[in-house]
Amino acid sequence: MRAAVDGLRLFVDVEGAKLRPDGPWLREVPTAVIVHTGPGADHTPYKEHIGPVLGEVAQVLYVDLRGHGRSDRSTPDSWRVERWAADLHELLTVLHVEQPVVLGAGWGTLVALRYAQRWPDGLAKLALVNPVARLVLPRVVAAFDELGGAAAGEAAHRFYEQPDERTVALYMRECFHVMVGPAYATPVMLTPLWNLDLAVEWVREEARSLDLTPELGAIAAPTLIVAGTSDPQYPTASIDEVVAGIPHARVRWYQGARHSVFRDAPQSMAMIRDFVRQ
Repeated sequence: MRAAVDGLRLFVDVEGAKLRPDGPWLREVPTAVIVHTGPGADHTPYKEHIGPVLGEVAQVLYVDLRGHGRSDRSTPDSWRVERWAADLHELLTVLHVEQPVVLGAGWGTLVALRYAQRWPDGLAKLALVNPVARLVLPRVVAAFDELGGAAAGEAAHRFYEQPDERTVALYMRECFHVMVGPAYATPVMLTPLWNLDLAVEWVREEARSLDLTPELGAIAAPTLIVAGTSDPQYPTASIDEVVAGIPHARVRWYQGARHSVFRDAPQSMAMIRDFVRQ
């Protein structure tokens, strides 16, 4: 379905009932909102792993952010984390979702973090998978060089130095399989509806200045951080900044897990499910 937010339509899909039979009664379960990674991807990969697992204990909302997937593309000047976080808040208001669990993955953690900073009372819990509060480009290039070799490091360097149609294509060819693993690269690349124009625009503009670290302390909700040690797009040093900034967070590292923590460390999904259910 599509919901009207700020003059455009955001695509939303739902998995699981809010009220569930429990003996002679109906039991209300939490609502979990998944904020997808990117920039430029969509919600669809989460239907293959964490979404159904969360659906065991919660109603799951899959959302395509403005400019992504099946949502309206809007205009490039609105492709900003502040606007995406505001869209999420307005969407939840329109849908009358109260006190959701917000789960952000990868790039989507920027939106989830900003939402939790601006509306600390607007969520029950926060789950973050490979979170970052800013994109430190030299770290990313160095991580691709280390984990993927010279070709991946050079492709990342060229994309971040001069993002355009040519360099993003090179990045997808040389770097994507390093992020998600060669076994998953093809299906993960083919399943989403990509908007690579958005990826280029965001890296050219906001990625160079966005920094959410100063307000991490404003996050009040119970927080779980799940992280892989081998995600070149979201290096451990950047994840550590989020861990340090949210001292009350529970943290679980998975050695060798890449961007696709759910595929490399399936046990991480049970941990998030139990966090949502508790």
